[in-house]
Amino acid sequence: MSDKRFPDLLLDSDDSAVNELWKTLGEAEHEEPSARLRQAFYQKLEQASRPTPATKLRNLLGFSGNAGWITATACLLAGLGAGQLLGGAGDDAGERLAALEQNVAMLNRSLVLDRLQNDEPGKRLLGVIDAAYLVAEDADIAMALLHLASSDRVDSIRSAAIEALGPQIKSPAIGIRLMDALQHSRSPMVQLALIDLVLRNGSEEQVGQLLEIAEGGLLFPDLQRHVLTSLGRETA
Repeated sequence: MSDKRFPDLLLDSDDSAVNELWKTLGEAEHEEPSARLRQAFYQKLEQASRPTPATKLRNLLGFSGNAGWITATACLLAGLGAGQLLGGAGDDAGERLAALEQNVAMLNRSLVLDRLQNDEPGKRLLGVIDAAYLVAEDADIAMALLHLASSDRVDSIRSAAIEALGPQIKSPAIGIRLMDALQHSRSPMVQLALIDLVLRNGSEEQVGQLLEIAEGGLLFPDLQRHVLTSLGRETA
C-alpha cells in the first residue's frame, strides 16, 4: 500500500462535519492502480491520440497544433503568391511556389520542436502528438521524442513519446536507449508503453531482450505476466 497522501483540499466550510470529512479524505491512504486499470488507461490514451479524419485533414494541410493560425497565414500568403505567379505566367513560377511550400513546412517543423522542448507539460504533449507525423522523416524530431521518452518528468508524456516513436525503435540509436529505459524504469505506465512498443514494432532481437528482462524479474509482476502471456511463455 502506498504511503502517499492526497494533497490538502482547497474546499473550506463553516460546517465542522464537512471539514472533518474532507480532513479524513485527505488523510486516506490509497493503493496503486491495478494492472487491469493501468492497461485500460493506456488503451484509452492510445485511442485518444489517434487522429480523427478532421485531424488528419488538418495535418495534411499543415494546420496542426496551436500554431495552426500561423500556418494558415503562411498558406494564405503562399496562395496569394501562387495566384500572382500563375497570373504572371513566369517561367520560374513552379520553383517559387515550391519554395513557399517548403517555408511553410519548415515553420511547422520549428514549432513542433519548440513545443517538444517547452517547460509546460501540456505543450510538450501537444508537440508529441504533432511530432508523431514527422518522426519518420526528421532525425531531429526523433531525437527530441527520444529525450522525452527517456527522461521526461511526467510519465504520461514519456508514454506518449514512446508511442509516437513507433517503428523507429528498430533504429539502433533509438532502440538501445529505449531498451535501457525499460530495464531501469520504475513507472508501471512507462514500462507498459515500452513493452507494447517492443511487442508491436520491435525486432526479433529486441523481443528476445524483452523476454530476458521479464524472466529476470525487472518488471512489475503484472507486466511480467503480460509479457510472458503475449510471448506464449506463461507458466502455471
